[in-house]
Amino acid sequence: MKRLLIASTIALGLACVGSVSVAQNQTPATNLPNFTVIAPAAQYETYFVNLPTGYGLEALVGNTHRQYMQAERAAEGSEALRKLGVASQPFVAVAIDNSAQPGVAERVLLTDSVQNTVAIVDVYCKRDAPKGKHCLLVPQQV
Repeated sequence: MKRLLIASTIALGLACVGSVSVAQNQTPATNLPNFTVIAPAAQYETYFVNLPTGYGLEALVGNTHRQYMQAERAAEGSEALRKLGVASQPFVAVAIDNSAQPGVAERVLLTDSVQNTVAIVDVYCKRDAPKGKHCLLVPQQV
C-alpha cells in the first residue's frame, strides 16, 4: 500500500511539473547578467541564479496571494523531484510571497546533508516595479 501511494504521488508530481514547464516555455525570457526572468501572464514569476557549488536557486515569486499559492505548490513539487534525483536541473526551488507587503527581503540558506551552509542568496522584491522585474537575487560569499 505504501509503495502504491509513493508511486502515485511521484506520477502526479511528474504530471504537474510537466504542465508547469510547458506553460513557462511558451513565454519569452529576459536574460540579465546573473539571473533569468520568466513571467507568464497571471502566474508567478520565476527567477534563477547559478551558484558556484554546481547547484542553482529557483525563486518562484507570487505577486498576489493566488500566484504565491501556485508558486508554493510548484516549489514543493520541484523539490520533491530534486530530492528523489529525477529533476532535470539541479535547482533548489523556494516560493517567495510578494503579495502582502510593499517589498520583501529574504535570505535563503542552502545547506548540505550535514547542515553546513554551502550557499547564501539574498532575495529582494518590490511590488511596484516595472512589469516582469520585481525581484533581484544576489548570491553572497560563504
